[in-house]
Amino acid sequence: MIKKTHLAPDAILADVVPNLEEADAYLSRMLTNMRFCQKRHGNASVRIAVTGKGGNPSYRVDYVKPVGPDPDGTAFDAYGGKAHYSFTAINIMETNWSSRSMTLDEVLKLQAELRKPKFEDR
Repeated sequence: MIKKTHLAPDAILADVVPNLEEADAYLSRMLTNMRFCQKRHGNASVRIAVTGKGGNPSYRVDYVKPVGPDPDGTAFDAYGGKAHYSFTAINIMETNWSSRSMTLDEVLKLQAELRKPKFEDR
């Protein structure tokens, strides 16, 4: 049986990083996709799926238009959490995305924290 997960509706990437499989590799692939968005639109943020089949969450990369009706962002693309495959437009619309997001800079900081050496107390 596939384990279903349900996160808080306002969960962000930082909330799930401790439980990710190969967190650094996951963040690296995510950042590559976010950079494509930033290059095309000047900014990028990421929301995670709050429901799913367990494992690494799927994610949606958004951008904010300089002038536009949606201050929360416009979907650039969405990706599966395991293979980082691109979603179809219907999958993007039907997936339950978090109400909060993290910017590209925030994800970079999160990855830097993850990469810091961990020293044990002596």
